[in-house]
Amino acid sequence: MPKPTSTVKLDAYGSNGYMAPDRCETCNASVPDREARRKHMQETSHRRCPLCKGYVPVGGFYTHASIKHENEDWNEHQVAFTDRQDLKNAKSWAVPKELKNED
Repeated sequence: MPKPTSTVKLDAYGSNGYMAPDRCETCNASVPDREARRKHMQETSHRRCPLCKGYVPVGGFYTHASIKHENEDWNEHQVAFTDRQDLKNAKSWAVPKELKNED
């Protein structure tokens, strides 16, 4: 059996059905549970949707906005840009394999 490539633990406490890791994808701060993540997001705005304040995984803002904010006005180009910046700036372990830029 292959060894896991990451020591990050995933728990099903993220909103929108996402599995959220036990540390912040932006700064590596420990967020072992939903309450710790919520507090960290309030203090830093890391991985936080500016429209609803919910958790958004790396590279998932466009999908989140399309589903959760379907009937609201939001700038499609800005949201896509935000996703690209998030993917570029996130910790390498936090970027889903299918979204990694393999140049």
